[in-house]
Amino acid sequence: MSHSDERFKRTVERIGAETFWLRTYQAAINGMRVEAVGLDFFRVSLNALKDARLIRLIRVLEDDSKTASFWYLLRCNRPLIEAAAKKAGLDLVELKDIADRVQGIRDKTFVHIDKDGVFDPQQYYKDADLTNDKVAEICDRLFETMKVVHASVFGEEPAHDVYSGEDIKVLARLRDEAESA
Repeated sequence: MSHSDERFKRTVERIGAETFWLRTYQAAINGMRVEAVGLDFFRVSLNALKDARLIRLIRVLEDDSKTASFWYLLRCNRPLIEAAAKKAGLDLVELKDIADRVQGIRDKTFVHIDKDGVFDPQQYYKDADLTNDKVAEICDRLFETMKVVHASVFGEEPAHDVYSGEDIKVLARLRDEAESA
């Protein structure tokens, strides 16, 4: 495997950005706990956010020697990543298990359409057995881990905003008021 300090640093930035968006999408998904009215904007948005979250999770957790993923960072600097994960409450053994479970979704239905799996694509999601709460926890722990890694590598945490998803309830209320007027 080819490793350079520049590649490692750039991967810290990239995986940090990916985990920021994972956490942000998760906040929006959690904020989508509003009643959808048929096939409205909220239902379409929720599906799009779930897809975006899943592809980023797959990207971050892909364990292939040709990818600059979270596992690349671990291979390059195990002590740093293990210490950051411990500080953030991220269980790396559990994370590896989750990575293996989302790989099946990726390979059989989400990125590729398996010719046998086409008959029951939801089975891959059932087999992965990942609840929204578990994915939310992983998104949060990954982001917190990457903040620690970033601070160690660059001397400061990455600059970022925090999105709560609270505005979604306001948007739903405005929709309901407009429909009742």
